[in-house]
Amino acid sequence: MTGPAKVAVAGLGAIGSKVAAALDAGLPGLKLVAVAAGEEAAARRLIASFREEVPILALGELAGLADIVVECLPPELFAELAGPTLAAGRTLIAASAGALLANEALVKMAAAHGGRIVVPSGALAGLDGLSAAAEAGLLSVRLVTRKPLRSLAQRVEVGGETIDLRDLAAPKRLYAGSVREAVAAFPVNVNVAASVAFAGLGPEQTQIEVWADPGASRNRHTLFVTSRAGAFTVEVENLPDPANPKTSSLTAYSLIACLRRLRAPFAVGS
Repeated sequence: MTGPAKVAVAGLGAIGSKVAAALDAGLPGLKLVAVAAGEEAAARRLIASFREEVPILALGELAGLADIVVECLPPELFAELAGPTLAAGRTLIAASAGALLANEALVKMAAAHGGRIVVPSGALAGLDGLSAAAEAGLLSVRLVTRKPLRSLAQRVEVGGETIDLRDLAAPKRLYAGSVREAVAAFPVNVNVAASVAFAGLGPEQTQIEVWADPGASRNRHTLFVTSRAGAFTVEVENLPDPANPKTSSLTAYSLIACLRRLRAPFAVGS
C-alpha cells in the first residue's frame, strides 16, 4: 500500500472519540477519512475541533472510503458495521470482542473476501504471552474480573436471577463459568474475556469469574495461564473511563497503539 492508509471510526463515544482525535492529531501512515456516530450533533461538535473536516456517514458506508474501519460501537450494532466492512475486503479493528462470539460467521466472511479482523488487547495485558503459550500447548486459562459498582448496571441478570447491586456492602461473585455465557450476561463489561478466549482455549474452555466490589475504585483483571511451556499470572488495574465507567480508560489507548503498529516500520509485540 502506497500513501497513508485511510481509516474510519465507527462510534464516537468514550472510546471512539479518543481514537478519532488521535488520528486527526497524526498517526504515522494513517489518515482519518470518515466517522459514523449515533448522535450527529455531538459528532459535529467533536469534528469542529479537528484539523481536517471529515464526513459523517452511515455504518455501511464507511468501507467505501476506508481501508481500515475501527469499531467502537454498542454490541448490538456490531454486525451492521462488520458485515459490509469485511465483504469489501477491509480491515476491521474490533473493540467489541464479545460481539464476535455471536457473529463468528464473520471470520469466514473475512477469509472469503480478503478482509481481516483485528482484536486489540483492550483493557488487559498478557495476550502476547497467552498466544505464545497457546503455541506451546495450553492446559488451563482463567480470568478473574472485579468491577466497581459504577462500572456495572444497578441490577444485573445472571442465569435468570436478578441481582440488585445498589445496597451491596461486600464483594459478591456474580458469575463463574465459561466465557461464552459470561459475555451473554455482561455484553458491555467483559470484552477482555472474549479476547482471552480467542487468544487461547476458546469461549467454552476459558473460565471466568465476575465480581462486583463496592470497595473497588478500579477495574481489576487477573489472568491465570498454565501451559506446557510454563505458567504465568498477569494482574491489571484500570481506572474506569470518566466518560463511560463501564469501560476501562486503557481501552481507547489500546486501539490507538494497535493502529500505530499497523504501519510502523518497527513494532514490539503483536
